[in-house]
Amino acid sequence: MIVAGLDIGASVTKGVLVNENKVWALSEVQASDSVASAVGCLGRLLSNSKIKIKDLSQVALTGSISKDLKLDMIELSYKIVDEINAIGIGGLYLSGKKEAIVASIGTGTAIVHAKLEGKKYYVEHLGGTGIGGGTMVGLGKLLLNKDKATTILKRARSGDVSRVNLLVQDIVGGPIGRIPANATASNFGKVGDDTRPQDVALGLVIMISEIIVTLTYFAAKQKSLENDIVFVGRLPSQDLFSDRLSQTLETLGGRCVIPLNALYATAIGAAKAII
Repeated sequence: MIVAGLDIGASVTKGVLVNENKVWALSEVQASDSVASAVGCLGRLLSNSKIKIKDLSQVALTGSISKDLKLDMIELSYKIVDEINAIGIGGLYLSGKKEAIVASIGTGTAIVHAKLEGKKYYVEHLGGTGIGGGTMVGLGKLLLNKDKATTILKRARSGDVSRVNLLVQDIVGGPIGRIPANATASNFGKVGDDTRPQDVALGLVIMISEIIVTLTYFAAKQKSLENDIVFVGRLPSQDLFSDRLSQTLETLGGRCVIPLNALYATAIGAAKAII
């Protein structure tokens, strides 16, 4: 049984084809609206995998789905899967874990507790934050006149954190307890005349990652799952951002997994939810 999973945004849809054992195809399509991107993504999935539409048993939809969304033109049975459930299921499937805290970093960040018992998934929404990719784009526009996350991340690679953040070593001269000397004492607390745009970009990346990690870590601590954290979404798929996630979490005393195809976790979770 092959199932399509579509994670539908306002103008971008991420899609997958999966069965009980593996992921067959992955695709991402941007269009003028959610319906166009969803139908286009499904068509690309079928084309790339050489699978005919009659071979699909069903389509799972999740994401930013309005009540009046109709995909009747695809002539297939489809089900709407709650996005929180899709995040949890997708995170567990990609990480290979039976239980974990899954943080999905999109425009904002959602944090869930997911558990697999036998063949049944249990997902609990723990909370989240408005900090995420949208924050990077918005502040990037204000501070750098750049409104693409990829551009901001590229510029951040040549940044120097010591020119923008006040570090622990600036205050106490070295490490303190478990906190290393180069840990952040104050985000943007050292901005001065010598701070360059690339330093600001790096400071932005660090601030966003640190906020998300801190919230996720303490959510995980409530469930005694500090060593079983899974990050999924677009930003964790970028190596500079993923490195900051891992480093900050290790400082706090936790561990994380950022699985392959983390960008498609919610689409995969939606598909797995109806298999």
